[in-house]
Amino acid sequence: MANHQKILIGSYTQSIGAMTGEGKGISSVHMNLETGAFDKLALISDEQNPAYLTSQDGRVFAINEFANGKGAGLSVHNIKNHQLSLLDSNPVDGDYPCHVAVNSDQTLAVTSNYGTGDFSVFSLSSDRLEHIHTIQHAGNGPNTDRQEGPHAHFACFLKQTNELVTVDLGTDRVSFYPISNTLINESEVQHVQTPPGSGPRHLVFSQDELKAYVLCELSEEVLVLKKNENDIWEIASTISPFVKHNEGGAAAAIRLSPDEKFVYVSGRQQSSIACLKVEVSGDLTVVQTISSGGLNPRDFNLMPNGKWLVVANQDTNNLVSYRRNEESGELQETGYSISTGNPVCVQFF
Repeated sequence: MANHQKILIGSYTQSIGAMTGEGKGISSVHMNLETGAFDKLALISDEQNPAYLTSQDGRVFAINEFANGKGAGLSVHNIKNHQLSLLDSNPVDGDYPCHVAVNSDQTLAVTSNYGTGDFSVFSLSSDRLEHIHTIQHAGNGPNTDRQEGPHAHFACFLKQTNELVTVDLGTDRVSFYPISNTLINESEVQHVQTPPGSGPRHLVFSQDELKAYVLCELSEEVLVLKKNENDIWEIASTISPFVKHNEGGAAAAIRLSPDEKFVYVSGRQQSSIACLKVEVSGDLTVVQTISSGGLNPRDFNLMPNGKWLVVANQDTNNLVSYRRNEESGELQETGYSISTGNPVCVQFF
């Protein structure tokens, strides 16, 4: 099956607010690397509300998006013979975890708990998860409907500086926490305050970790962050890739191409994917905006070879494939799609 790429799909199995639960758990599907066609869709885990997955070195980490005490959790699986084998699971002490980050040697995992505005830190040793501590955020933002309090949405680990980076939609804040051995200091070493009401959701770093691109959900802007000569992170430029929508901002996912020449973002209100070129100056310019092939593209991902992009459209229950021009960055519709219940996360394995 060398001419196929295996894909993991997270979904909602139970309704949360306005989000319907039409998924069945974690699924896998094969995509043909010559045509972009999908086949061999299969359910490989019946976990409940596995809304975000991280696949790394033969393991899959999955969050279960529920309220604390009502099923909120984190699980780690081994991938064997294209199937998932549960190694361990642990409750999450916050409400509605929506993201999980894992460090490179798989000794630490952090869940971003949207409802309670905190980040749960777990250690991983001998295939066992153990909750260590929680980083609690406080504050709010000017958008009284969406920023009445902190809303943790994303975290990642930096290798060069050995830091944890967190993104808080509710307080318009990107924070940097130092790590010593396997302990994360709960006092941030610095932070970037994004524009009031912007609602940062996700970010991606360049490989040298000297530049970052922050996708703001509420303002639907992409912020370019750079380190200055004093190693302080600053906002260098801002761009709005989508036409504003009457129902408010709902930008969702952001990815950086393997050659770091292009940034891709999804707009859920517009049901579109935008391609942004990284100019020599470091600023971004819009190259293309293309339909996501469905409604509400909650997530998408670029294949490691940079030749394909796969979109998960939550409201139309489908995955869609695009061929990617590596020179221009532009996406080309393949015409291939596959139906699957409430796809909200795309990972490759």
